[in-house]
Amino acid sequence: MEPQTQKESVSKLAYLIVILLSVIQGIIITGTLDYSIRTNVELDPIWIYLPMVFAIFVPSVISFLITNAKQPAFYLNIILTIILIGWINTWQNLETGSSSSSEPFLAVSTLTVLIFFLLPWMQNRQATGRWKAHYSCLVGHYFRNTLFGFFACAIGGLLAFIVKQASFLFGIVNLTTLSHFLNNDYILWVAFLLGFNISVLFLRSKLVMQLNNIAKYFSQFFLPLLSLIAVIFLVGLAISLFTGVHYTTSELGSGTMLCFVILNVIFINALYGDGSTQFQFKAIINGFVLISIVLLNAFSALSLYGILVRVNQYSWSVSRLYAFAIALFLAILILAYSITVMIKRRHWANALGSINKVAILGLIATILVINSPIGDFQRITVNSIMAAVEKGKIKINYDLSYDLEKLGERGKAALAQLEQNPETKAQLKVGAYSDTPKPFKEVLIIAKGSQPLPQSWFDMEDGIRDSWNCTSYYRNYECLGFMADVNSDGADEVVMCYSMPESLDYECTIWQAQANTWNLVDTQKQVFDDTADKKAAWDNLLNNQFKLQPKTWLEIVPE
Repeated sequence: MEPQTQKESVSKLAYLIVILLSVIQGIIITGTLDYSIRTNVELDPIWIYLPMVFAIFVPSVISFLITNAKQPAFYLNIILTIILIGWINTWQNLETGSSSSSEPFLAVSTLTVLIFFLLPWMQNRQATGRWKAHYSCLVGHYFRNTLFGFFACAIGGLLAFIVKQASFLFGIVNLTTLSHFLNNDYILWVAFLLGFNISVLFLRSKLVMQLNNIAKYFSQFFLPLLSLIAVIFLVGLAISLFTGVHYTTSELGSGTMLCFVILNVIFINALYGDGSTQFQFKAIINGFVLISIVLLNAFSALSLYGILVRVNQYSWSVSRLYAFAIALFLAILILAYSITVMIKRRHWANALGSINKVAILGLIATILVINSPIGDFQRITVNSIMAAVEKGKIKINYDLSYDLEKLGERGKAALAQLEQNPETKAQLKVGAYSDTPKPFKEVLIIAKGSQPLPQSWFDMEDGIRDSWNCTSYYRNYECLGFMADVNSDGADEVVMCYSMPESLDYECTIWQAQANTWNLVDTQKQVFDDTADKKAAWDNLLNNQFKLQPKTWLEIVPE
């Protein structure tokens, strides 16, 4: 029987256990979140959040699993949950080290995803006595757990809100002690968690809904809409590339591509389920949707390309590694969908359940590998950053120091290695937003073959317009200078140009020597259609390759 159409028999003992665990859960979470308690408890920062992580997940998993507390499979599932929580939290904190960055956000996020995908297998194990599950049963549990989770959060939040309102009302009628008692963080957290956990238990035993059908109705509208958007975008992209338009990495938006692919995967699975119903649109729309599924490979490729371009520009980071892992997982999943569509066409959904079961198990395995020495993201990140520093891709400043300190013991060791050089150690103390300017003469690149720029011009310092763009630590401008007889009077002027590397323009200021000083006589700005043309022009200036030609426009001077 589908889990969505089956009520679960929940004993009164289960309710009592959940109530007691909710109270303990609320006390532990509130106590851990209290800064004064955390500072007074004599525990290493690595372990200080461990009780809270256990309190977040163990009672919640029990609420989704418990029926009568007599099944051996139930206790096996709880033991497995405890082991996973202990492993993930310990690994994350050992990698982070005992710094302030050991807050459990990443561990909680990882465990949320891991337990979400594992929970239906645990529920099936309790119901059937086997780990092997039919995909339609798993999908039913996924939809059911998601809906129950949302409803339970809303009910728990409502209960906490009512307690808060009661506290306010009691305060008005001078029931101060009762008002303060109800307004306590412990009471509010316990109220929310009681509402959440009891609601999950109640919904499991009472609510029967055909969630797959509801999701399928929505997907019949949204999947063709997403398919239309995908086709229009890819046609526009092809035309743009054919006409010579170039895109920067930020314009392609890897995050947007990933979100678009995820939305498509969600609606594909909501519509087709395990493929047993063989849902079909009308002939034209059905073919259009199947073609768009194949075209999703382009979005996967663009997301991977965008991430790899950023890595090539700078280095790997923990966030980029996670993004790459997600993008690669989705790319493989979409490729599997596409191959099945091309082979089986209208009957491709028959294989959807098998593909998704393998994908879910692969995702669970990937999460476990990432949180192990095999796929140590922090080690990979530290090695990549150090290689990028050697190649000059990453600037040496306080931001680099801050990033390395967040990467646990390996990051601190790498930072100590950099600090062995006194000059580098001084640079690491300068913030990217420091007000201390860099010496203008040191950062200004002199064009190849140009005469040296006069010291008298450099002596103006702050009087040189736009020099701040070159000397500020938190601006990434490229600046160059050269000498040229711009007005053909027989005497060279100073030309100073600056530009952002990814911009489509650069600007030059021209300075003329007049009466023992230098005056700004002209500014010239060049705008290009794409970054490739602009880079080529900038490289020509660096090589002192340019020509002087008369201006087309006259200067407007007020009378």
